[in-house]
Amino acid sequence: MGVDKRVSIENAVESIPDGATIALGGLSMNSAPMAYVREIVRQQKRDLTVVAIVAGMSVDWLIAGGCVKKVVSGLVSFEGLGLAPTFRMGVQTGAVEIEEYSEDLLICRLRAQAWNLPFVPTKAGLGTDLIPLHEQTGTIRAEVDPATGEHYVACTRLPVDVALVHAHSTDELGNVRVDPKLIWMDNEIVNAAERTFASVERFVDHADVVAEPHRTTYPQFMVSGVSLAEFGAYPTSCFPEYSHHTEFFQTYSAAASDPEGFASFFTKQVVGPETWVDFIESNGGDEMAASIRRPAA
Repeated sequence: MGVDKRVSIENAVESIPDGATIALGGLSMNSAPMAYVREIVRQQKRDLTVVAIVAGMSVDWLIAGGCVKKVVSGLVSFEGLGLAPTFRMGVQTGAVEIEEYSEDLLICRLRAQAWNLPFVPTKAGLGTDLIPLHEQTGTIRAEVDPATGEHYVACTRLPVDVALVHAHSTDELGNVRVDPKLIWMDNEIVNAAERTFASVERFVDHADVVAEPHRTTYPQFMVSGVSLAEFGAYPTSCFPEYSHHTEFFQTYSAAASDPEGFASFFTKQVVGPETWVDFIESNGGDEMAASIRRPAA
């Protein structure tokens, strides 16, 4: 039959060591693995390198929780609701190191890791300030193909210890479905990572997966563990099931404008609630929390 890969949010996070390089799924305000992220803060993980192609609240929480040494990213923001405030402050003060790329350059680095190649070439980044920005480390390099004379950027491997993603469903063996079809870059971090944990809205029978194998996004051999986390992307969205919670983003941003008061807000509203359901309920997701608590028919 296979190995049962169901694991609690707490136990999955417990397996992540301090100093690890973790990659976070989601796209800005969409489908971020927030239940995992909150648990990382609650377990007080430290000195993490966080890879996030395009992120927002997930990275901000980790920095607010004192978990982050370095962020490797293309963008960290709250989209139309403004910049990610704790991320911005951390980078400006030097408390957090930033390693910045364009989306394509970062994806190419992840692909080099996934494909076990020394680098993946791209034309993205040619003629930009990103090349000299990384001249010292050589993570990306402007090169010329001796055979054709063409210029390209060599994007070197980006090792990832653990990828954390959120999805719609899985069976107990870890055949994970993103439904509808994945439209952003989570597959890039899953392919590059040594281990992947996926939080999901629900479990489905293995027989359903076998009946429709084309719906599997991450097959079981790519997944180390799966965790039930209903509304596990909150306050980001999980299309088409729920949208992002605008009010939480606004309240969070307003609280972050006062650094002294924000520490208290973050402790009380994000870290403090005992369970994931309690967190949702404490931050305006009453109907969501009620649906989780409601006994199955």
